[in-house]
Amino acid sequence: MAKLTKRAVDALTPRDRPYDVRDSEQRGFLVRVEPGGTKTFYFDYRLRGKRNRYKLGVYGNLSPDGARALAQAVAGDVARGIDPQARRKAERDRAERERHSTLRAFLDGRYEPWARTHLKSAEFQLARLRSDFAEQLDEPMHAFNPFLIEGLRQRWKKAGILPRSINRDIQRLQSVLTRAAEWGVLDAHPLKGLKPMKADKTGRVRFLTTQEEAALRKALAEREEGLRQARIRFNTWRVARGKKPLPEREGDLLDHLRPLVLVALNTGLRRGELLGLTWGSVNFSAKLLTVTAATAKSGHTRRIPLNAEALATLVAWYERRGKPKAEELVFPGREGERMTRIDTAWRGLMKAAGLKNFRLHDCRHHFASRLVQAGVDLYAVKELLGHSELAMTEKYSHLAPDNLRAAVEKVAAAAELAERQA
Repeated sequence: MAKLTKRAVDALTPRDRPYDVRDSEQRGFLVRVEPGGTKTFYFDYRLRGKRNRYKLGVYGNLSPDGARALAQAVAGDVARGIDPQARRKAERDRAERERHSTLRAFLDGRYEPWARTHLKSAEFQLARLRSDFAEQLDEPMHAFNPFLIEGLRQRWKKAGILPRSINRDIQRLQSVLTRAAEWGVLDAHPLKGLKPMKADKTGRVRFLTTQEEAALRKALAEREEGLRQARIRFNTWRVARGKKPLPEREGDLLDHLRPLVLVALNTGLRRGELLGLTWGSVNFSAKLLTVTAATAKSGHTRRIPLNAEALATLVAWYERRGKPKAEELVFPGREGERMTRIDTAWRGLMKAAGLKNFRLHDCRHHFASRLVQAGVDLYAVKELLGHSELAMTEKYSHLAPDNLRAAVEKVAAAAELAERQA
């Protein structure tokens, strides 16, 4: 034991094992010498019957006199019943929370890495968050409150944005704040209990009329005939130049577009589910198509019965592709890779069919609409579409007027019976 001065600490030499040298004047104050030569100042104390050691700093960054002053301050805290270890942890937690407290910092440092691992649409979701809330990115997240959100809602509404879209944008922010609260960055969710704007549940439901569907099918067939004629013209050009002609394009389903559209119209699969579908998910004998949890938006596996056209299309496409292996994609790109979009081919098809405002995703609406119009129960439609909640399926309920008409007629019949009995 000796007074820990600069000269005394400099004189301490490393040993095979760490050792402590305690200060002769300040109780609990000591320096620990490591075999590598590092010298670290500590303060030993006992609080509520438990012995603890508090790190003051490393010699070189902290002088003996500075360490002694810190030790005296810590001793004063301990005398007042304050645990310096607990206080340091609280300070570190607060600093960490402040570092991630703005929306931008939290998105960059915590939420984005999580989203890219757990969300299939991470790129889109992150882009929308940074765009929709660009003015609030550098605001602390606890500053978000219902008053602020209501101001944003009204401003967006005046700009012509529909309530359904506004609700989705706010829900996206709420999900981020939920994570921040769960991970301890926020003490509580600042928008907990916020109610969405009143919005039309029906939303956009674009489906094909009988005439439009006929036009689409005709355009698909004519497109394939165009591909056949293009191959004939190309071969004529090759032969004229002394080159060997390519194989003629015979039969149907010359590329992925026609079978993809026909399957979409008859199964209601989402674009991602279609483009991620493998042959192992198609059961020809059972006439079933399985959407696996890995490709489903809901994250849940579902099975869809194949009607006659869907089954015939997939069988013909399977034969056309040379009976691919189970792990191969049903609708692959040119090199067998998974496609992400079919925008160019789709735009050409829509132009040829003369269709307006009809997206590939609207094939899903068309499938659901036809089911409801045929009197299929909404619960069955929900299962086929893979909706997580019935409320998502209810937007198609207005397409079943006959069911509503039958219900009204029952009221009239009951009234007539009561009148006869009166």
